[in-house]
Amino acid sequence: MAIPLGVWLLGRGRSEGISCFAPGAGALLAALAPTIALAVIGVWMAFMVPSSERIMGLTRAVVPLVCTLLQLVVSELYARMLNRTGLWSRYATASLWCGWLPLAMLIVAQGVLHLVLPGTAVSDQALAGLAFGAQLYTLWLTWYVTRVGLVTTGWQAFVMTALQTAPVGILLWVLWLLPPHYNAVVDLLGLSS
Repeated sequence: MAIPLGVWLLGRGRSEGISCFAPGAGALLAALAPTIALAVIGVWMAFMVPSSERIMGLTRAVVPLVCTLLQLVVSELYARMLNRTGLWSRYATASLWCGWLPLAMLIVAQGVLHLVLPGTAVSDQALAGLAFGAQLYTLWLTWYVTRVGLVTTGWQAFVMTALQTAPVGILLWVLWLLPPHYNAVVDLLGLSS
């Protein structure tokens, strides 16, 4: 129960939540396991669709894992630059587990929206608004977990958040521009493209 408690506390801005996460490679790999499992399942499922849709299926399966690994590499390099290497594995573990919170909140918010407006189609704009709110919360949570987990100043945590977000944003933009023209936002929300 330590991990859900830690996510709950950090997600509410309570710094004691960081102590719910264990340091070390084992804890980090356990936190990375769900993302790896989803990627493996997605790759397996991509080979069950018609060959014309296979590239998009593989892209959908691998992109979340690549983005997660990219953020881990950037955060490890920045932690090393700040002489916080000893704190990094606990921080990374907390960050990985807390990364699921905005997605869970988005799913719940979409469910509530569908319950409040039964029988009517929820507009793409409403779903995009929910996604925008979840993204703002994700940025704050990334900043907060960095500040608490690596014991940094607010400015250093801001730089880390920007350094983690920019490469992922660039990668998703390039994937949207190049074939198969993968749009992560449309895919996440199930919007009409």
